Amino acid sequence: MKTQKLFDTCKLIGRWKHANSSSPSSYESLEDGATIEFSMIQANFTESFRFKKFSRITIKDSMIEFYEEDLFR
Repeated sequence: MKTQKLFDTCKLIGRWKHANSSSPSSYESLEDGATIEFSMIQANFTESFRFKKFSRITIKDSMIEFYEEDLFR
């Protein structure tokens, strides 16, 4: 299932690469446990997600899109 999360700031942690040169907002994880951390400043809220190797995420405007089955648990 595709998940969308809103954010004010986000940070990629671990090894990531651009997944597609025609879409600079798509990233692919290069290792298990690669993380994205995002914050909503006015709500004083921070959340992070760890991903499996070769998972893809899209960061567009102030939204992150990813598939829940790509989460590393």
